[in-house]
Amino acid sequence: MSLSANQERTEMEKKRLVWKVEGSSSKEESKLVRGGPVDPTKLVVELAPMEIRTFVIDFHHESRRRVFIA
Repeated sequence: MSLSANQERTEMEKKRLVWKVEGSSSKEESKLVRGGPVDPTKLVVELAPMEIRTFVIDFHHESRRRVFIA
């Protein structure tokens, strides 16, 4: 998902600008792992430098009321 959550990541990646910087090699950039999977059992998210992640979460809460009759 994009930061504004209006575009799938695969579509966003197709439109990403590629910057060429003097003095840097593309090998350095390829070592970074961006957007790694999230372990659903731990819900731990690791971010790379300069990375922001967006998640779409469906939250369902079932309200259980307790009624006490005296």
